Amino acid sequence: MKAMILAAGEGTRLRPLTLDVPKPMIPIVGVPLLARTLSWLAGEGVTEAAINLFHRPQSIPDFFGDEWRGIRLHYLFEDSLRGTAGGVKGAAALLRDAPFYVVYGDNLIHADLRRLADFHARRGGIATVALFHHPNPPAAGIVAADPDGRVTRFVEKPPPDLVFSDTANAGVYVLDPAVLDDIPADRPSDFGKDIFPDLLARGRPLYGDLLGGYLQDTGTTDAYRQANWDVLLGKTGDPADNSPVWADPTARVSPSAQLLGRNVIGPNVVIEGGARLTDCILWDGAYVGPEAVLHQAILARHAVVAGRCAPPEGIILGQSEKYGYNTRLAEPVLPPQGLERP
Repeated sequence: MKAMILAAGEGTRLRPLTLDVPKPMIPIVGVPLLARTLSWLAGEGVTEAAINLFHRPQSIPDFFGDEWRGIRLHYLFEDSLRGTAGGVKGAAALLRDAPFYVVYGDNLIHADLRRLADFHARRGGIATVALFHHPNPPAAGIVAADPDGRVTRFVEKPPPDLVFSDTANAGVYVLDPAVLDDIPADRPSDFGKDIFPDLLARGRPLYGDLLGGYLQDTGTTDAYRQANWDVLLGKTGDPADNSPVWADPTARVSPSAQLLGRNVIGPNVVIEGGARLTDCILWDGAYVGPEAVLHQAILARHAVVAGRCAPPEGIILGQSEKYGYNTRLAEPVLPPQGLERP
């Protein structure tokens, strides 16, 4: 079966982390999110996938090449954002031969796709939307369905006083190729705002089925943190040692440094003596100086925190950003000469 992965978004809610990295390439416990998505799809029987690209696009084909885990990959470069449905329309030539999956590239997912495909085949609808119970319904596309699963209402991000359910669009679909004819080619369009409501208005058979397994959005920093913690603790279906701390073998962590709570320490990270980290996520090449104190920090690639600093709780540093070198609260300790720097 084929799949379309929607990966063109700019990830504005994750800035500054996504200024230099496309949203689907943010690392989740050391592995790019898109790599986790493709590995999951391979396990669900997907053999061919299209990926639409816009923000920092070339880094994705540079990383994955033409094939990943047995999935042949096709890249669609967008000059401007076309929306979720518009992105799928761009892959119409590849997707017209049989029902196909659509997966939002900013979700960490581990679920039974074959079950969803079987449900779609039994119902014979034009589209099947995977559903889940959302803890904050106004932030999602809310769905109502009859006992047979046929969707009767679909409202994208309703105001709180108009919420009628906590059952939401999971960002995973099985679509009949006929849907492609309902997507305009001359303008951007979105499944939740445009295509699904239009299908319902015209009486086309749209179905929904609860998605079993794990689903976590990564579109905000809080959600991104949660995705990392869930992988650490084995909640996602991926192999895990149920340890609250993961450190890449290439990381250099001083024996006198303290890693408290949950921490993810990426490749080539350096954490000097006396530093104390609590609930932090450090990407490739980040540096934490001696006796620095970090709480809920996220440091992107080659970000640097000077020694004897205590940045604000929850600080987020983008690629190559530095903290503490001009502070008057304490004399910073600079990285040693010879340390790889951006």
